[in-house]
Amino acid sequence: MLPSEQEFQDIRPYNDDELTPVLRRLSRNDWLITGIRGVMFPGCPDFMTSLANKFVKFNLWSRLRRVKTIDEFQRKIIIDRVVAYIIKKSIESVSSSGTEYLSVNSPYIFISNHRDIILDSALINYIMVRKELNIAEIAFGDNLLLNDFVSDLIRINRSFIVRRDLPLRQRARAAVTLSRYIMHTTGLGNSVWVSQREGRAKDGDDRTNPSVIKMLYIAPKREKMSFQDFLYSVNIVPVSISYEFDPCDLLKARELHRTDQSGEYRKRKDEDLLSMYAGLKGSKGRVHLSFGSAVRGDFQSPEEVATEIDRTIHREYKLWPSNYIAYDTLHGKDDHSSSYSRKDVEDFLHRFRRESSPVRSIALKIYANAVINHMKQLEA
Repeated sequence: MLPSEQEFQDIRPYNDDELTPVLRRLSRNDWLITGIRGVMFPGCPDFMTSLANKFVKFNLWSRLRRVKTIDEFQRKIIIDRVVAYIIKKSIESVSSSGTEYLSVNSPYIFISNHRDIILDSALINYIMVRKELNIAEIAFGDNLLLNDFVSDLIRINRSFIVRRDLPLRQRARAAVTLSRYIMHTTGLGNSVWVSQREGRAKDGDDRTNPSVIKMLYIAPKREKMSFQDFLYSVNIVPVSISYEFDPCDLLKARELHRTDQSGEYRKRKDEDLLSMYAGLKGSKGRVHLSFGSAVRGDFQSPEEVATEIDRTIHREYKLWPSNYIAYDTLHGKDDHSSSYSRKDVEDFLHRFRRESSPVRSIALKIYANAVINHMKQLEA
């Protein structure tokens, strides 16, 4: 094994040589079998459960055993079946812009706003496949590796692991390894996706944490590369992802309200899992992904690059009627009434009808912040 492979052993995605045993483990997993059974046989009576499970297990393995590469697994199983199914059931349409400026011959570091735990990166790769571009590797926080099944599913899906909640010294070493891995895999021609910050922007105010740029620059800096040369050696592409509806909007609003009330919020053990499920299953209306131009220019610091990424994400963010309704409702205006109908207003506000006034206000701000940020860019 090459030294670089050994160095990244604990965080890298699985490779083709590891595919078969991982697929075998997945095909036997009770969570997966139960989930597929629920989709295939939604009204299955209890006395038929065992037989249905056996059928699912046999059918699942008969499909998975024919998969020979990670790329084939991602394209034929994850994108063509799983993501396509999620889109069919919970998304009205998926559109994109800016992909015409991307090349299959160039690796990219996609940095996007972060609204959904799973779907942000999944939809980027859905677009990559549909536009015949290369699938990106995905940065995935180890706090979301809830069990061995999730870990297998994540790493076989071209995800590399971001170590979090480590002591200070270990955190520094992990950042070095992560930076070296990203430079290593992009050097091999692979694109990667990282979110603009740790965790989702629960308040809808998308802001890039400069520490993301600092992390990327660690490895090049150790090689004595200047910051400007680093920027020109990688293709950092901002991506703006906008959902017409956020299935987790009320979960986020209630969390933010409790934080305002008590000064802190402690997650339940299964909360991330519930958010993943709600994000995948809940209605998202229309979704648009806008790919910006690679960050270029005489930027002197990670902070300046982060600001430029924010400018692109805010400027290119696709605003939906939900965003305009939320903004106008909060401000008691009708400035954007040409962008929505009376029925749009009734339908959108209906989703918050049972919430207290503070929670309702926070939920509306989640949607309105995109309008505020977009307007600031137009005025700049």
